[in-house]
Amino acid sequence: MANRRIPILSPNDTSSKQPQVYKSLVDGIFEAIKTNKEEIKICEVKNTNTYITVEKPEWKESLDSALQYYIDTEEYEECFKIKELINKL
Repeated sequence: MANRRIPILSPNDTSSKQPQVYKSLVDGIFEAIKTNKEEIKICEVKNTNTYITVEKPEWKESLDSALQYYIDTEEYEECFKIKELINKL
């Protein structure tokens, strides 16, 4: 997976960007597990050069939240991928 796209958020569009943020989270953790990283960037705050990151101890909780989102939106392929990631942690 070559250079995943990190979503850029304005402070007021967090809910509309939820799908991109969860996708970035899942892809980021997937990549981090393969490359032994301890934290991932999930999005960038627009025009600030600031990234929102998630540290390894918080990955499971973040994935649980993503899993709930994908269950609610009935995207079961993503659910399967997330469950595999949780098992690898």
